[in-house]
Amino acid sequence: MIKLYEHPLSGNAYKAKLLLHQLSVEYQSLTVDIFSGEHKDKEFSALNPNCKIPVLTDGDFVMWESNAILFYLAKRFSPNPYLADDPKTYGLIAQWTFFGKTTIDPNLAVARYFAKFLPPDQVPPGAMEKFHAQGNVALKILDDHLRGTEFLCGEYSIADMACYPYTMLCGDGGFDLDAYPSVRRWCASVELTPNFIAFAG
Repeated sequence: MIKLYEHPLSGNAYKAKLLLHQLSVEYQSLTVDIFSGEHKDKEFSALNPNCKIPVLTDGDFVMWESNAILFYLAKRFSPNPYLADDPKTYGLIAQWTFFGKTTIDPNLAVARYFAKFLPPDQVPPGAMEKFHAQGNVALKILDDHLRGTEFLCGEYSIADMACYPYTMLCGDGGFDLDAYPSVRRWCASVELTPNFIAFAG
């Protein structure tokens, strides 16, 4: 059976859970207590030397990096509507999935972490202003693109699953989605897809 090492407050782990549910794949969820440092224990670091969640195991096969897990699962349980065979659509899915990891997560996710989980005196001076400036650029790029399409690549795909969690949670980091109506509409569209599960944290 597939096992997913995760934590309910992790948007990255949620990406994998969302796809597993939408594929109707049975799996075992194993919570890693990241707040007590369990992700740095010898047992877990043997699975992921980078000491981060999520980690997915499929028999003897081990995968980490949330967006890579999305590609693996979509290919492993193909055919499905979440990963296209057409090279151009596949390329666009990869593009927006990588955009999620290089531009959305480093700003929106980290701003959420600093605001929600760190005491104010542990937040580096000027950090939130930097994340807000760069994060709002990311949200504007999303909003401009989504004015012309319901989902990032036309049809709902793993690209939407990759970008949705920390965009949806960005209010925790001090962002205002009301300024981005196309992004708000897109979030609502994601939430109406078959077998959608809400973020638990």
